[in-house]
Amino acid sequence: DTPNSGAPVSGMIGANGQESSIFDPNDEQSFEQHMYSSRQGQHKEEIIEVYAPAGKLGVVIDTPNSGALVVYNIKDTCPIADKLRVGDKLIAVDNEDVRSMTAPKVSKLISQKSKNRTRKFTVMRAIS
Repeated sequence: DTPNSGAPVSGMIGANGQESSIFDPNDEQSFEQHMYSSRQGQHKEEIIEVYAPAGKLGVVIDTPNSGALVVYNIKDTCPIADKLRVGDKLIAVDNEDVRSMTAPKVSKLISQKSKNRTRKFTVMRAIS
């Protein structure tokens, strides 16, 4: 995996036994539009803490342009879909700073914590 691989969060395993992505290539345009609109005059950001239950999350994180870790895709079955947004920047997992980590490394970290009763995700969100 490369840092720009759209690594799945929480260790989703495909039928072939390999880690798989829930990324839908058809969503790429909306993600690109989001990232473009996020750069247009929105410079204020807020920090949000999101608490996730044990188990798989159905969230894909990526590092577009080798930048910050961002929420790239959210599956309909994601238990925290109402709390996360595509484009949120992931800052920390259970208070561990992940800003310098690659998407695959953070995905592995989150997967290793999947049996914890709760996991805390700290994200930075652009506000208008």
